[in-house]
Amino acid sequence: MMTETSLTDRQKRELEFYEEYSKRNPCQRVCFDPVLGEESRPWNSYWHLYGILKENFKSEDQRLLDFGCGWGEHSLVFAKIGYEVFAFDLSQNNIANAQSLAEKYSMTDRVHFSVSPAEHLDFPDEFFDVVAGVDILHHVNITKAIAECSRILKRGGLAVFHEPVRAPVFDALRETRFGRWLVPKEASLDRHLTEDERKLSREDLKIIKSFGLRFSAERFLLFSRLDRFVRPDKDGPSFLEKFDLRLMKTIPFMKPFAGVMVMALRKE
Repeated sequence: MMTETSLTDRQKRELEFYEEYSKRNPCQRVCFDPVLGEESRPWNSYWHLYGILKENFKSEDQRLLDFGCGWGEHSLVFAKIGYEVFAFDLSQNNIANAQSLAEKYSMTDRVHFSVSPAEHLDFPDEFFDVVAGVDILHHVNITKAIAECSRILKRGGLAVFHEPVRAPVFDALRETRFGRWLVPKEASLDRHLTEDERKLSREDLKIIKSFGLRFSAERFLLFSRLDRFVRPDKDGPSFLEKFDLRLMKTIPFMKPFAGVMVMALRKE
């Protein structure tokens, strides 16, 4: 049972942030288009993650863990693919929101929520066929979180993570005085930035690879970084995301400059 005194200082700060943030920004709608519609967006990093999970879905007996589920919208999308979904988050308010969403969409029989830190889970060894995490690893202790992920994943199982990563040039520019003015980095509820979150570094990726899981990854967010300034319709397809995909296929050495990674880890 998680208690306030058992948490690290970092976990306490993350918990305090998301307890408040979830009150201000409750998720009330889930879009199932990426897994139910006929449209495909391989250039979009989130749709790409959903695509991997769809390709690896075999039967409704497969158990998937939403690794740090936040408000729960991804959990419901994973369940819509067909998985039996278990999901956890550090924030009780996030879990309350997630449970409300599951009730709203009549999915409580396929999605099971609990409160837990990512670094210490109560699930048995080799319990899950699939683990999926969306923008979670840069909020937690990488070594302990991946150790737990490896422990609970079955042999032959798959873990998929969507994460922001540091990129040459772009992050150096962002950390200049002008870059911090243009895109502030300080903790903020308005901008959804916590005090301790950090983009994954080369060292973090080395730690992830050190667990012996078969590693593959795709990169996203090159020139589509500009979408936040020039794209009026955030839900529709992004021309810049399409351009990024074509550019990185044509000129592969551009991939390290992209700011988002979708990584797949297979336990052999």
